[in-house]
Amino acid sequence: MPKINSNSIGSEEVMTTSVKSNEISFTWVIHNFSAWLAQVKGNQMSFKFPSGRDDQWYLQIDPDSLKDKTHCGVYVRSTKEQGKFTARCELFLTNSAGFVFKRVQLQGNIKWNDGLGYDDFINVKTLPEKIKSDGTLLIKCKITSNAVILNELRQGSFRQLLEPRPSSLSTDLKTLFEGDQLTDVTVLIQGQRISAHKCILSARSSVFAAMFHHQLKESIENCVTIDDVEPDVFTEMLRYIYTDELTGLDKMANKLYTVADKYALETMKSRCRYHILEKLNLETAAETLVLADLHADPELKQHALKFLCESV
Repeated sequence: MPKINSNSIGSEEVMTTSVKSNEISFTWVIHNFSAWLAQVKGNQMSFKFPSGRDDQWYLQIDPDSLKDKTHCGVYVRSTKEQGKFTARCELFLTNSAGFVFKRVQLQGNIKWNDGLGYDDFINVKTLPEKIKSDGTLLIKCKITSNAVILNELRQGSFRQLLEPRPSSLSTDLKTLFEGDQLTDVTVLIQGQRISAHKCILSARSSVFAAMFHHQLKESIENCVTIDDVEPDVFTEMLRYIYTDELTGLDKMANKLYTVADKYALETMKSRCRYHILEKLNLETAAETLVLADLHADPELKQHALKFLCESV
């Protein structure tokens, strides 16, 4: 390997090229939407956004849909006066609690005062049920238009140094998890023997720390028998303890949540909770509510109840 002279100083010019997307977000909050809709006539337009720029956008609501009287059209329109450009837009309808009940993605070539949208975006008949808590409707949009290519030239001095190697801690601990090097405790689960390291279990879990730091049978015999956790669930928990990785959430999120609570792994429990709520649907809501009660988890219970109430 050639030697690097750490005292060598030189100068260089560096050109950097980057692509910057022009992304804009906007929300139109309409209180008492049904009453508002009954009062207005003709197309209704939001304020232009973003403020203080020449190329702006606005939302337009058409109370008289071209299709029928049971729908309202919603469009995102540009004020740009020259040329064509490509834009991608996401439109959302939510209630005041943040529950998204409609989402679409749109993309196309936009001309001046042209726009993207649907004639039948809002179903006036079914909408009151979606916003029944307080009658508030939120129309949100996120627009990504033509990317801008930026070229920059900078000058400066540099000192020729070796780059430090990236940390290998995670890889090294994963090697410990996957092998049996220097293990000092055995976990017996349904006839299976799983080897581990007391110091790592104790550092990550206060439950294991208490178990090994006192003169209990497990500490003396270096053997722990567990009857209420399945082997594959315990193995996934060990993977998290050693590597911070959770690979079994899609198959066993509820079981991983339970074992995380049992062994006081709060960060793992939080990640399981997030996954459970992210995948929440009518088939899993009741089971999630029971899980929240069993583990006295007010956050999980609150979200499950809120979902059930808004879905009825």
